[in-house]
Amino acid sequence: MENLSEFIVNHWILVTLFVVLSWLVFSDAIHQKISGILPVGTVQAIQLVNQQKGLFVDIRDAEEFKKEHIADSTNIPLSTLTDGVAKLKNPAQPIILVCASGQRSRTAAKQMRNSGFTEVYVLKGGLNTWKDAKLPLFS
Repeated sequence: MENLSEFIVNHWILVTLFVVLSWLVFSDAIHQKISGILPVGTVQAIQLVNQQKGLFVDIRDAEEFKKEHIADSTNIPLSTLTDGVAKLKNPAQPIILVCASGQRSRTAAKQMRNSGFTEVYVLKGGLNTWKDAKLPLFS
């Protein structure tokens, strides 16, 4: 135990970096568990749609959606999400939120959870990941 305290004193910069990096890694995982936001990859998203009748909800602007989108996805822009949620009839249906990179989807997921939707997923990496996996897009 005395060696540990000596190490901490002698290498306080390394210890501080370790603590900060550990906090960054674990805080994101803990936040996802608490918030109920479930990130999914492309394979998991396709399985949700095919096996559990999930729905892709694209939260990008209408112009972005028209350029390219996932087949059978519904476009509800993030700016109109609170009003657009009324289009979705079943709050128990799995919803996979899609944006360009996955960042805006987290905000939308929180709003959807607050609106009573129980199975809200975020496509990791957004449409960029979909393209990287060479999956089909429609325009």
